[in-house]
Amino acid sequence: MKKLVLLSGLLCCMIGAGMAQSSVEFIPQGGYTFADQLNFNSTFGRIDAGFNYGGSFQFNFNRHIGVEFLYNRMQVPAKLYNYGALPGDMPIYQTSAGINYIMAGPVSSFPLPGSPVSLFFGADLGAAIFTPSPNSFSSNAAFAYGFQAGTNIYVDPRFGIRLSARLLGTAPTSSGYYFGGWGDSGGFYGTNPGIVQFGFNVGFIIGLGKTLPAYQQPQRRYRTPPPPRKYYYY
Repeated sequence: MKKLVLLSGLLCCMIGAGMAQSSVEFIPQGGYTFADQLNFNSTFGRIDAGFNYGGSFQFNFNRHIGVEFLYNRMQVPAKLYNYGALPGDMPIYQTSAGINYIMAGPVSSFPLPGSPVSLFFGADLGAAIFTPSPNSFSSNAAFAYGFQAGTNIYVDPRFGIRLSARLLGTAPTSSGYYFGGWGDSGGFYGTNPGIVQFGFNVGFIIGLGKTLPAYQQPQRRYRTPPPPRKYYYY
């Protein structure tokens, strides 16, 4: 019975928050990214699946529009194979590959009426920096893009939980190697394929700015009718 009362009180507090939101939000997050395969001229590379981590600062103009500045990193094995390699074959090159995404872009939010839940989606542009190993920053950079969608669940104006799905990728490039020497022997001829990664993330929303006012639709103003005329009879 006590647990039921406490749960009911928590739900009432969350609903009472009424999608309260801060003008500045810090969102540390982590998650899981699926594997990706890149096809080169005479070889193919595989970026293993693994965990990612990072965070973002989101500056909200109101409860519907904001701008996000994002950093996301993953460190996973990257393996290179000759075409025709079978499952279990040894790679011809392997390294511990780091991918660092540094991006910014708009975020649109859609609060659900009478609920602490808000749906959102956004798009980002920026750069991806590739590192051959955690201890070496001999890196290669490429133009990067991203898309995200998910749900924010607010407990109060200063704290919430973010659940999101994110697509991150890099544009094809015509020069350089991925992850040091990860590529065709002697270099690339033509266009190198871009990386495309999809994953899921969980984060905590920490409000740092002022609480945004609730959106209220302007009410229609009606003219007050004039008072009735008084008649005097003699």
